[in-house]
Amino acid sequence: MSDTLLLRDELNHTLECEILKLVDLESEDYALLMPVHQPVQILAWEQGESEEDDDEGGLIDLEEGELEAVFATAQAVLGELNLKLRLSAYTLTVEGDLPEPIEETAIEIANGEDEEDIEEYQLLATFFHEECQFGVFAPLDPLLFFASQPNGSNPSLVSPEDDEVLFARLQDRLLDLAE
Repeated sequence: MSDTLLLRDELNHTLECEILKLVDLESEDYALLMPVHQPVQILAWEQGESEEDDDEGGLIDLEEGELEAVFATAQAVLGELNLKLRLSAYTLTVEGDLPEPIEETAIEIANGEDEEDIEEYQLLATFFHEECQFGVFAPLDPLLFFASQPNGSNPSLVSPEDDEVLFARLQDRLLDLAE
């Protein structure tokens, strides 16, 4: 079994990750990590302008507080598939055996404002909450994190918002090593 590392967020949620690669930069250890359990995302289907509108609308991120409102329903629906939904640090995850993805049924979802940043997802389940339809999606590409572990203390996530230069250096060093 590979080495693992436990990331903890500011709400004290944890995310167990497999250490894919380690590198030393400026006397500090950095790691390329992949969650042990499958990351997922819950999205809502945007309603069309009218009921006669055949356009399903698009998928939209949940608004503030909406995740808490739909979490128990999503948990129950995934439980019927023998999957356990977890509120992990930095992402939602599911534990259990996911069905094999079928590439022909993959759903492409744009990431944010950038229309060229498109990822493929597998739809695991759909459910309704207060007359709105939601879907639980698993990315087909692995979700990777960078973390630092200064002098044996607790590891911390490194994000581009924290230090763009460091993040770019880690991408160059760790992603090259991973290939």
